[in-house]
Amino acid sequence: MTDQDMIQGTTPRRLRTWLWIAGIVSIVMGGAAVLFPFAATLAAELVFGAILVVSGIVELVRAFAMRQNGSLIWNALFGLAALVAGGILLAWPFQGMVTLTIVLGVFFLLGGTFKLIASFGLRPFAGWGWIGFSGALSMLLGVLVLFGLPGTALWVIGLLVGIDLIFLGIAEIAMASAIARD
Repeated sequence: MTDQDMIQGTTPRRLRTWLWIAGIVSIVMGGAAVLFPFAATLAAELVFGAILVVSGIVELVRAFAMRQNGSLIWNALFGLAALVAGGILLAWPFQGMVTLTIVLGVFFLLGGTFKLIASFGLRPFAGWGWIGFSGALSMLLGVLVLFGLPGTALWVIGLLVGIDLIFLGIAEIAMASAIARD
């Protein structure tokens, strides 16, 4: 056992076990999201709405509890905005799915554009084309998501969350296997 392991209070065997468990759970949940992307998209939208509602309530309580510091109005407005946004997502989940999908599509489009532009600045370095390729793929994904609306809103978030969970699970299992080899 290394000093770092003792400091963190865990053994390599225990870490490896938990990585395997987390990896398997991530892969299973990701697979379910890929198989049932509508349900995963709806669940993600509802969870996001609930988080905003709870956060808005907490911010409102905090704003009034700490009103003497002079920022009551701004803190209360922020809490109210979060509460209203979350309430709207919960009250109209299908419209919320469309809205979140638009935000995601714009993110891919803009992020891809920025990566593509940045890749040309990296051109003297080996592998700069991979950044450009990643940017072009992100832009293409953004265009596909946005031009596929409203249909893509029913499945794209769930599918992408599922794919992300599968890759996370694979990474966790790979790390557990690497620890086992050490």
